[in-house]
Amino acid sequence: MIQQLLQTDASYTLLLLRVVAGIIIFPYGMQKLLGWFNDFGGGVGVRGSLLEFRKKKIPAVFAWMVIIGQSLGSIALLTGFCGRIAALGNFIIFTGALVSHLPGGWVMNWKGYKKEEGIEYFVLLLAILFVIIIDGSGAVSIDRWLLHVLKST
Repeated sequence: MIQQLLQTDASYTLLLLRVVAGIIIFPYGMQKLLGWFNDFGGGVGVRGSLLEFRKKKIPAVFAWMVIIGQSLGSIALLTGFCGRIAALGNFIIFTGALVSHLPGGWVMNWKGYKKEEGIEYFVLLLAILFVIIIDGSGAVSIDRWLLHVLKST
């Protein structure tokens, strides 16, 4: 089963998608975990994140799963370590974000006229994560290296 989770080919397309997904998700995780990226509208840290989730009536256990999933999951995607698992966790997280943004329609709030953001961004990110779930981490990944080590032992 471990080999199936790690299985991937040397695709540079998967590498690109994985790194792009990691870069996109990293600020979300670090905003929630460490309070970084205040200029992106976040930067609240764990305490502030937990308060925000509580206001939305999301249980603390799920809030912690989001914080850890985005923080460690983005790093896992960047390095290609357990890429399928990291992509799946973030797929679930961002599916929740998509559902919560459905009232905002399709397009993002580019001009500030709408009350909420749309879902186009989430659809794109979910498509990228889905490819990683199916095909793995690709070239230059810890998964590929681990698979090689497991096969040679």
